[in-house]
Order: sequence, then C-alpha cells, then structure tokens
Amino acid sequence: MDYIKHIAPYFRFPTTEYWITALLFLCILLFAWVKAAYPKKVSLLFREVFTANLPEDDSGINPASIGMFVIFICTSVLLAMHLMQLKNLNLFHNAGKEFASLALVLFLIYIGKTLIILFTGFVFDQQERAWEYLSEIYVFAHFLGMVLLPVALLVTYAPEISGPKVLEAIFIGIGGLFVYRTIKMFILMTNKGLSMMYLFLYICALEILPFALLYKYANMSLGI
Repeated sequence: MDYIKHIAPYFRFPTTEYWITALLFLCILLFAWVKAAYPKKVSLLFREVFTANLPEDDSGINPASIGMFVIFICTSVLLAMHLMQLKNLNLFHNAGKEFASLALVLFLIYIGKTLIILFTGFVFDQQERAWEYLSEIYVFAHFLGMVLLPVALLVTYAPEISGPKVLEAIFIGIGGLFVYRTIKMFILMTNKGLSMMYLFLYICALEILPFALLYKYANMSLGI
C-alpha cells in the first residue's frame, strides 16, 4: 500500500501535477477507443511506416487520425519536458503553462507544414502529390504517438529507468525515424515524377529549417 501511495508524476515542480495523470489517462482512453473503433488502424500504421508504399489509410481527416495526433502531441511534449527537467532547463515555473506552450509550438509547426505543402502543391499543380506527402507526414506522427505513449508512462512514473541517456536515445530514435521518412518520401516522390529540385527545397524549408531555428533559439535563450 505504501508503494501505491507514492505513485505520482515525477516532475520538477513543487506540487504534484495531477493533470499529467489525467492527460496520460486520456491518451490511453483515446488509444483504446481507436483500437476498438478502428481495429485495423494499428496494423496499417506499422505497414505504412515500414513498407515502400504510400499511405492508404489516412487519405483524409477522421476521428481516429485526430485521436492519434492528439496522443502524439501530448506524449512528445511530456517527454520533451522531462528531458528539459533533467538538463535543468526552465521555460516556465508552471508545468501546465510549459506544456501548453510546447504543445502549441508543435501543433503550429504541423499546421504550418500542412498549409505550405497544400499551397505549393496548388501553385505547381501537384495537389495529388501534396496530399500523398501530407498523408505520410501524419502517418508517421500517428505511429510515433502509439510508440511514445508507453514510453511517456514509463518516463513519468518510473524515473529510475529514465535518465538523460535513455531520453537522449529516445529522441535520437525519433530523429532517425524522421530521416527515414524523409528519405523514403524523397525516393517515392521522385519515382512518381516529382521534381527533385522541388523536393530538395521542401526538405530544406520545412524539414530542416524549423528544427534548426528551434535549436538556435534553445542555444541562445536556454544555453543548450
């Protein structure tokens, strides 16, 4: 019973942030609902991420895709917060404000990518290819949400096994998946006749530049 009473989110803030428990519980409920309402969703995600084909499942916005994207945003931000805690980096002294700010930034990055890809697809008369690329982007986000959910639970409630090296390895793995996704889409899109110059400019502008700017900001403001 003493062990059960001491289960609580492990964050740097002086009071226990019970909303973190509620947030993770909501993510579990969302994933359980997706699994029950769309039983083929999980297997399709694995197939579409690790096969050399364009996504077939996420051709548009649906409740399952929204749910998986919410899980991705929540788990990614919680892991980032924990890594920042271990590095003694403070954006705010309130966990809720820090979570909301990071989640908003990540959400805006994806919305910005979506709008720019759709706009450039329209300008260059490549709407079909633009939708295919967007589908791949969000399939990877959904896959990461599914994978990072158990990781976020372990990191939050079992800090003894989630040191800096473990979290750094997790984020390196995430970065590796993004590199794999970019290379995969570059090959698939060029095979479909899309201009290599267009793809190269896209990768530089929307895949590399946002993270380079975030790193520059963190380096200047937070001393990373």
